[in-house]
Amino acid sequence: MEISNSMDILIIRLFSGEADSYEKKKIADWLEQSAENKKLFADLQEIWLTAGIQSNADNYNLEEAIKKFREQIRKERYQIKNQITSRQFLKYAAIFFLILSLPFSYYIGTKRYISDKSKIVIFCAFGDKSSIILPDSSRVWLNSGSKLTFNTDFNTKVKNVFLEGEAFFSVSKDKKNPFRVKTTDIDIEVLGTTFNVKAYPEENSVSTTLVEGSLQISSQYQNTRIKPDQKLVYSKETKKMSLNEIKDTSQETEWKDGRLVFRNESLGDLAPKLQRWFDVDIVFADDEVKRRRFTGVLERESILEVISYFDLSKFVECRIKGNKIIIKSEK
Repeated sequence: MEISNSMDILIIRLFSGEADSYEKKKIADWLEQSAENKKLFADLQEIWLTAGIQSNADNYNLEEAIKKFREQIRKERYQIKNQITSRQFLKYAAIFFLILSLPFSYYIGTKRYISDKSKIVIFCAFGDKSSIILPDSSRVWLNSGSKLTFNTDFNTKVKNVFLEGEAFFSVSKDKKNPFRVKTTDIDIEVLGTTFNVKAYPEENSVSTTLVEGSLQISSQYQNTRIKPDQKLVYSKETKKMSLNEIKDTSQETEWKDGRLVFRNESLGDLAPKLQRWFDVDIVFADDEVKRRRFTGVLERESILEVISYFDLSKFVECRIKGNKIIIKSEK
């Protein structure tokens, strides 16, 4: 009997709490195929539990869990080799080989993890949002098209993360070991706080919005401390920071709860957010339509519903062509 490489991945996804209903059904169908499959599944589940792995879909540590799983399989393989017949061993060895050979670059849900000996990189695809828990118990929500990188010795030496894109941070307090968020243009030092950072490479500015706590933000030329309900914007063009008081931080932070909030925002400014949110291309047929302003909250709407909302305006006309949305001034 053989087990496919894809079934290995499904079983690991099930053990880690990541399998969806379709994947669970595939595993259930596979289990019903034979008593050997049921026995094998039970053996693998026992190995997983013996390795001391807890299921936590939000914890980046799943990479470490796979390592522990493999290490335990190696131990089990050695014990089995000394306890069962050569024919049985060949069957189990084939299974163990497949699992041990799974690459350290894989997809789990909407997050993609890549790690080597020195760093871990987490990607969040366009059209998705995800959250992770770092080794110091800090939580990070990643917005669409974002990437978070940190060293494997995080929490033992310096707690630095590098962000490309947008993320909301809830950082555990640790006065002795400050938490630092680095972007291409600014560095943010944290002692314990909740805040949002938007640093997409293709945009002309980097912004940080503080919900609670205190942040020290530095660039090549400036150093600034910001307070709750303040938003700092760093211009990549002028290399200068500007600090703004804001009454409501929800417009900056509610994306992490699956809501895109915009208030009196131009279509030109909204377009990059909508492109990342729905993984579509937006093209403007003229500059006038880019200046049209809208207010609203998107929560569970499809891109068709969103386009219909804009289309209701007597000044805007939308047309869908494949994955491209063309917006123009209505004549």
